[in-house]
Amino acid sequence: MSIGVGKKLKPEGHLSMRPADCFDVHHSGLEHAFHFSSSNNLDTVGITVREQGLAAYETPVTDILIELVKSSSGVILDVGANTGLYTLAAAAANSAIQVIAFEPLAPVRDLLQRNISLNSDLKPRIAIEPVGLSSQVGSFSFYETINNCGYVSTSSSFEPQHVDTVGDKFVEHVIRTITLDDFAQTLDGRRVSFMKIDVEGHEHAVITGGRRFLAKHRPIFTVEVLSNSEKAPIDKFLLEESYLAFAMAPAVLRRSNHIMFFSDAWNHLLVPTEKQDHIVALIRKLRLDMEPVE
Repeated sequence: MSIGVGKKLKPEGHLSMRPADCFDVHHSGLEHAFHFSSSNNLDTVGITVREQGLAAYETPVTDILIELVKSSSGVILDVGANTGLYTLAAAAANSAIQVIAFEPLAPVRDLLQRNISLNSDLKPRIAIEPVGLSSQVGSFSFYETINNCGYVSTSSSFEPQHVDTVGDKFVEHVIRTITLDDFAQTLDGRRVSFMKIDVEGHEHAVITGGRRFLAKHRPIFTVEVLSNSEKAPIDKFLLEESYLAFAMAPAVLRRSNHIMFFSDAWNHLLVPTEKQDHIVALIRKLRLDMEPVE
């Protein structure tokens, strides 16, 4: 190949090579798009977002999360970050916030780190905590689900009954855990206004281990509620701390004073009663319906 006069080649070390499995994630609520990876077509989350778009993933959770992050300040917690879709969406939605991502499973955490590294502008505002959040400090069995297609696990859990329900093979690891109350001591006065908890049936333990933190910060946060989730500790929290639950189904939020499983609404938004007007305004902005559930 000949090179014309006056043309210069960049040194090899300065070439910016975009990985083949990397794509841009767009959403009208983001300050700008971010980069994400399908992990060589092994991350079903990445594949879904690449093919259907961010807004279509877990509708309407993504739209609600982005709007809440846009009006937040301080620190956002992503508990059960997996490969980092919501971590990066939060960082891209509000340049004034920091995001702390909890992911205890090393192979998945490596993919999380890779996705963050694809976004050099967002990376300085994101920290990864390589531990599990639970109701106790210690080391406990953690079950990594293994599927026949080699996909990245999205159902690994501290809860053996959850793994039995999923039906996949699993590998047992020993994972270090801390409580949300203990972690809060490292925040150095920073406030947490929003967090996402998606830990495959272990949500009740995260809440139980964070009661002092939750009483102090009173964040709006999400929890995933599966058919076999332990609901009583979450209901106890709602009652004692004056929180409301909104099950997020497509096109509608179902308001309740307790947790319920819905086949079309696994994710619930838990809201302090003094902030419910903010949620009502958000529902109107996103043109969602709201219905009470007894």
